[in-house]
Amino acid sequence: MTEKLGSAAMRTVAARILLDAGLVLGGALILAAAATLVGHDGGLAYDTRAYWQAARHVLDGSALYTPASVSELGAFKYPPVFAQMFVPAAPLPELVVAWAWRISGILCLRYMVGSWKAAVVACAFLPVLIELSLGNVTLQIAAMLVFALRDRRGAYLLPWAAALKFGPVLLVPYVWFRMPESRRPLIIGTAVFGTACLASYLVAPGAWAGYLDTFGWENGSVMSGSGVIALVPSWGGLDFAIRFALAAAVALYAVYARKDWLAYAAASITCPILAFSRFAPWVALWQFRRRSPSGSTEPAAGEQAAVAAEQAAA
Repeated sequence: MTEKLGSAAMRTVAARILLDAGLVLGGALILAAAATLVGHDGGLAYDTRAYWQAARHVLDGSALYTPASVSELGAFKYPPVFAQMFVPAAPLPELVVAWAWRISGILCLRYMVGSWKAAVVACAFLPVLIELSLGNVTLQIAAMLVFALRDRRGAYLLPWAAALKFGPVLLVPYVWFRMPESRRPLIIGTAVFGTACLASYLVAPGAWAGYLDTFGWENGSVMSGSGVIALVPSWGGLDFAIRFALAAAVALYAVYARKDWLAYAAASITCPILAFSRFAPWVALWQFRRRSPSGSTEPAAGEQAAVAAEQAAA
């Protein structure tokens, strides 16, 4: 017993040392990234520009979709309903929108990892800082997935997340079969999303026709760009189909094995264009706990060091 306590104490000390090291490294990288962003152009965000411009196109009646390369600046790739929802941000200066969206990503990161200290440590993982710099929807979607696994109310948001990046739909089987209390919110959320899309179509049927056309353009796109990872670089549609099938197999195994963390890992990085930065959601994996046979969420004896580190981070 004494030997076990001593071993646990050593692991706790090691965990605290790693936490302190992570805080120093993450903090230093945050300062460096902030200085670089502000010094370059004040902090404009590559992906947020696409959302902001799309909202402005909704107001001025311009086309939302035009053929574009994988990494073309300002290309909008989501259903028209999201551009319409972003309209309140259209009159604002782009820089204000970029920082507001970046702050929302920071808040989502904090929710995902459980504390502000843990959020700083998470920034030592470079994909996180890259995503915050780009102003993508990656962290916002990841927070929705974590919410869906923590609380049945999160299932209301799953259809919206799935419409953005497609990968989140892989979490639906786990939620449906392993979290039956979430079935009703999932059905209602799907109905609400469908209604919103119908209203969007009635307002702008041409925009939806343009969105459907993008599937043809994207299918034959060349998967190249900074940090892009592709199994079939010359054919974007086939590349995504293969990655989606592999992730679906993992997600289905997660349902069978009752591994919520594995379902999350598969769903959170599956998207039409996979890049190095899209692994950012994996920083939330440490928050998942192995359930005991009784269904309790209390950590097993071998997880005491991780618990101690989490308490220190909080």
